[in-house]
Amino acid sequence: MQGPPHLCEAALVAYQEPGANSAERIVAMRSDAIGVQARRMIKRLLPSVLALLSFSSMTLSQNLANQAESKVPKLDDIAISPSRLELLMMPGTEKTVVVNLIYTANAGPGHPTRVIAYLGDWGISQKGRVVFYPAGSQANSANSWLVYSPTEETVQPGRVHPIRVTISVPKDATPGDHLAAIFVEPRPESNKSDETRKQVQVKFRLAAVFYIMVPNLTKKGSLASLTSEAVESGIAVTPRLENSGNSHIRPSYSIKVFDQRGTTILETAETESLPVLANSQMQMPVTIEKRLPAGNYSIRYRVRFDDGGPVTEGQADMLVVEKSVQHIAPTITTAAQGAKSVRK
Repeated sequence: MQGPPHLCEAALVAYQEPGANSAERIVAMRSDAIGVQARRMIKRLLPSVLALLSFSSMTLSQNLANQAESKVPKLDDIAISPSRLELLMMPGTEKTVVVNLIYTANAGPGHPTRVIAYLGDWGISQKGRVVFYPAGSQANSANSWLVYSPTEETVQPGRVHPIRVTISVPKDATPGDHLAAIFVEPRPESNKSDETRKQVQVKFRLAAVFYIMVPNLTKKGSLASLTSEAVESGIAVTPRLENSGNSHIRPSYSIKVFDQRGTTILETAETESLPVLANSQMQMPVTIEKRLPAGNYSIRYRVRFDDGGPVTEGQADMLVVEKSVQHIAPTITTAAQGAKSVRK
């Protein structure tokens, strides 16, 4: 008997069991066979149908995301350039530099903004944060050496607005770094709302920092200490860098982590850190986002305080402990205890 297996099986059963209702059996068997074929066809087509539906859903989601992104307005951008100036100047000399305000209008034609410029002092804290101070309040301030123009300006969209800064170093200036900053921010009057049009009010303060470096300069960097610990996001390595010189240094560092067998687990590329200012220290953690399994590890920190200078190396041990999961049983209050608390 030739044919598909399920049809042959149905015909064989009908042939072996003749009787008054054999015709009904044959019809029933044929119906079962057709049902099996239909189910198998659906089973073959189902993955293709699901894939088509999934692709259509992804396409629709992407189109909706693109439409939503196109509806988000881009804000205007005002930048200051350069934001850092390092000037080597002898006592009794003068130099003029230009700091530019760049106004880029991304949200249409934009509108003019009135800004003011003023001076201040700045520094870097031991934790590696840039901090600002009132003008002339710090011992190494160079604010009195700076004269700038204009002090106020209406910045126009699509234009570059220069601020000319003249630095005059006194003849009796002491060797080392002298710091200053010029700030730019909107005038309070320019923040008034214009009820005739829609506006996005943005407050900002931009700064360009100055290093006025008067010879003779000394840079004396050292690695005072090194600690490391496992944290939630990975590893925190905290060096304490000191600079006993009269001019800032820009250290570059790299980190290696070894396991108990001395195998290198990870290694970072050489990276420049924040500057360590003259006669100061900095203790800022470096976080490596890689969680390690439980065990003992060795951290090797290599730092170079000058380009092409010698490398200083420090080492610290670190223990990673596997956190145990604590199961806290729920507190069950019986009806009797509840009744007793009510009587109180």
